Amino acid sequence: MFKNATLFIAGAMVVMCIVMSYYLLFTDLLIDKLYGFKRNLFVGILLMYGAYRVYRIYDSIKKNKNEK
Repeated sequence: MFKNATLFIAGAMVVMCIVMSYYLLFTDLLIDKLYGFKRNLFVGILLMYGAYRVYRIYDSIKKNKNEK
């Protein structure tokens, strides 16, 4: 039961990272605080973290299937 909740939370984090990256790239969200290189770096960090979480979800699902 807890593994499913953990996967759900991790999936929600991936969606939030992708959505936040989209808003930072294509809108003026937080333009007064984040601009230029810092903004692009933050978007890159969010996307890399999302990719890392996707890998961890995949690895967790793979381990759960091997245990059964």
